[in-house]
Amino acid sequence: MGFYLKKNSNIITNGDFSTLKSFTFKNGRKFPSSYISFVEKYGYGLSCELFIIYIPMGDYPDSIFIRSKEIISTYQDVLDVEEELWFDLGPDLKYKDLQNLFPFGMSENGHYLFWDITSKGKEDEMSIYITDFRGIGFLKVADDLYDFFEKVVSKKKYREVLPFAENALPNTFSCFSNQQPQ
Repeated sequence: MGFYLKKNSNIITNGDFSTLKSFTFKNGRKFPSSYISFVEKYGYGLSCELFIIYIPMGDYPDSIFIRSKEIISTYQDVLDVEEELWFDLGPDLKYKDLQNLFPFGMSENGHYLFWDITSKGKEDEMSIYITDFRGIGFLKVADDLYDFFEKVVSKKKYREVLPFAENALPNTFSCFSNQQPQ
């Protein structure tokens, strides 16, 4: 499998390759190979004119480690006490599995992407879930990042990921710079 998003530039903001290859989750797993491939090929930017996939970028505000902590902090109360649950989990997630999710991307319209770091799919991949924390619950939408992007750009499959979308997303990637303003 591979990625076939059309880049708007040959510039790539890759982030920290050392961390990309060495990071381990709390259960000892490493980043999925499809994610590593994505970061190496595209880096930091806007995919399909909608999704930002966070990558390791040190202390840059959109670094995967900074953004994942920020996203988790919005529902930490729920992780601590189930009775604090303020969003739908279903149809594809149970409360006990919420602690196994790791946020790694977001759409510009408020959909969040998560890996289930305990999923038992392909050997070094992790199931991908999407939610908006408002009404769609958590939907398992892909087995890996290749599958995710294949679906969102497909006229036949895009609703598996974005059930309320009117059209498939464009097959594009626009590179962002990670240079902070002075």
